[in-house]
Amino acid sequence: MTTNPRWPQITDKPFKGQVPQDRPDLLARVFRLKLKKLMGFLKRGVFGEMLAWLYSIEFQKRGLPHVHILVWLVPRDRVHPDMIDKIISAEIPSSSLDPELHAIVKAHMVHGPCGALNRSSPCMKDGKCSKTFPKEFVKFTEQDQDGYSRYQRRSPADEGL
Repeated sequence: MTTNPRWPQITDKPFKGQVPQDRPDLLARVFRLKLKKLMGFLKRGVFGEMLAWLYSIEFQKRGLPHVHILVWLVPRDRVHPDMIDKIISAEIPSSSLDPELHAIVKAHMVHGPCGALNRSSPCMKDGKCSKTFPKEFVKFTEQDQDGYSRYQRRSPADEGL
């Protein structure tokens, strides 16, 4: 989770002429409250019963705090791709079915443009995206033998966007 400088709790408070980054105290407090709420949500078992959790808070160059969260769940026989698909989606929501969610994802969660469209993008190293975008299309969520997932991201020919 990364602090969004457009959260209303942040944009409503700066003094005239200030931008959110001028108020690191406010950014940190709002971030902490939202992190506590997120952790409470996770502890209630949204992904299953938790054995343990760990998080590390970092600050970006722009002064925006973000957190990396690691959660250990009570072991099940096996996590199946359909269980993953209930929680994680790597597809852009339909603009006709859910225009609000579509706009949020497009504004905050889409990498790029990079590659042939923008060779001067900061992610470009040796002519390729260092973040390995764009990801290839995958018809169904797959897991390798180590448990790493390749999330469903259907091509337009397979009813994706």
